[in-house]
Amino acid sequence: MKRLSLIVTLMCAMSWTFGQVIENESESTQEQQTTVMEPIRAPIDGIYKKTVLPQRTPIGLVIPREDDVLYAKLIWRVIDLREKMNHPLYYPKEKKGNWKSLMATILDAIDTNEANVKPLMIYDDEYLTIPIAPSALLDNMGEKKVQILYNEWGDDTGQVELFIPWGPAEIFRYRIKEQWYIDKQRSVMSQKLINICPMFWYESLAESYNEDSYSSDDDDEDMAPVTNRRWRNFGYINYDEIREAFAVTEVFNPQNNAQRRTYDDIFIQRHFASFIEGEENVHDNRRINEYIVNGMDQALESERIKEEMRVREEDMWEF
Repeated sequence: MKRLSLIVTLMCAMSWTFGQVIENESESTQEQQTTVMEPIRAPIDGIYKKTVLPQRTPIGLVIPREDDVLYAKLIWRVIDLREKMNHPLYYPKEKKGNWKSLMATILDAIDTNEANVKPLMIYDDEYLTIPIAPSALLDNMGEKKVQILYNEWGDDTGQVELFIPWGPAEIFRYRIKEQWYIDKQRSVMSQKLINICPMFWYESLAESYNEDSYSSDDDDEDMAPVTNRRWRNFGYINYDEIREAFAVTEVFNPQNNAQRRTYDDIFIQRHFASFIEGEENVHDNRRINEYIVNGMDQALESERIKEEMRVREEDMWEF
């Protein structure tokens, strides 16, 4: 009897010890799965390491004296990333090694970390006087949605508020503010970017038509319901403050991968397609779409403003 009780005791002790080992092993396995490993090296995106790019600095710009400026005008432009020429500014939608889009470069410059000791500041107004708090900036990068909850019988049991975040892929436009001027010291007409404003293009959660009054006699019944599209400003960025990040970020070159330009080169060389949204005027600097409704007439007005500046430059040096 004593031998039987001793055997039972030993079996219980062994099972408890084995259970503890299994539990410890499972806990260690879960810790390994949840632990994020740190990268061991920089992204490898070629056979050689690029050493010149990290040392690049923004191209020096000539700032004219006030007495040398004969003519000046503020212009607002829009860079639409859906145009083919502007695709290098939009892609890639997600980072691929050292290759990232223009908006991803801006977000990295905003991020506060050990490598970025001077994070970029975003402003709420185009005059760059009111900074946006980081919490408000995160709220601006998404849309809140109220979802109704139902039980298995279809009864309304309440609602919950969801936050749908947006990323660089939702940026489809950049609004830039620049000043064109004639410098009599150098006898040239030049321009200088002042600020850049990324714009989210998102799909509104509300449908653009009323289902009760919708008739399928004139339209295809299989056509998906059309939803509203909305534009939202991300915030205004001082161009001089973002140039350091632009100067060390390459842009995809489809002709030669060894001769890639940076985003700073793209804006200095004006290698992008855009259209004029407005010019400074006495009517509170109103935009073209505020006094012209038709889209074709808006495009003609944009070309008229551009042609007016070109003619003024030619007439300035006629005599």
